[in-house]
Amino acid sequence: MGVPTASPAVLDALADATRRAVLAELVDSGATATVGELAATLAERPANTDSAAAGPDATAHRTDLQTALYHVHLPTLAEAGGITFDPETGLVAAPSDTPFDREWAARLVADQPDAAYDATLAALASERRQVVLHELIADGPASDRDLAAAVAARERGVDPTAVPASVAEIVELSLVHSHLPTLVEAGFLTRQPDGTLAAASMPWRSDPWVAASPMASWAVPE
Repeated sequence: MGVPTASPAVLDALADATRRAVLAELVDSGATATVGELAATLAERPANTDSAAAGPDATAHRTDLQTALYHVHLPTLAEAGGITFDPETGLVAAPSDTPFDREWAARLVADQPDAAYDATLAALASERRQVVLHELIADGPASDRDLAAAVAARERGVDPTAVPASVAEIVELSLVHSHLPTLVEAGFLTRQPDGTLAAASMPWRSDPWVAASPMASWAVPE
C-alpha cells in the first residue's frame, strides 16, 4: 500500500521564502499585478526591510528583487501551476483551482514566511524522501538495505520480501547518494552508533499545514 504524500512539485516551488511571499501577496490581493508592483510590495515587507537601507540602497534592492522575480521565482511558480505569468507583459496573477489552493498549501504559505523554513520544505520535496520518513517514523531504526527494501516495497505496492535484491540495491544507491544525506543535513534523520538510521525530532511535524496535508496520517505526532 502506498504512503500518502504531499505534492513534491508544490513543496519544491514553495521551498523559497520569496516565492511564498509572492503567492501570499497575490492571494491576499486577489488582483493581477506587474512584476514591478510585486517587487515594490515585497520590498516593503518586514523580512525585506532594513532600517539602514534608504535611497540608492533601497532602489538597488528593489531592482535586484525585481530581476530575481522575473528570471527565477515567477517562472518557477508558473511552471508548478501556482500562478500565471506573462513574460511579455509582466503581468502576474494567482488563478483559482490549482494544487496551491489546497488547504495545506494555503496554510503553509500563510504561516511560514521565514526563510529559515526553506530547508525543511526542500527536504520534503521528494516523494521518496517522504516514504523514507514514513518508514522510519512508523517502524523505527533500520539499516540502509532494510530501509531500501521497505521503500521499494511501498513504491511498488508489494511486500518487502517480494522486492528483488537487485531492485533493493538500486534504491539503496539512490538513498545513500542522494536522499539520506539531504534528510540528515536537514536534521530529519540521525545515524545511530550501530549504523542504522533513525527518525530525529522534527518540529515541522506539529505545524498546522502538516495536519491539513496528505502526510497527516503518519507525520503528525500522536
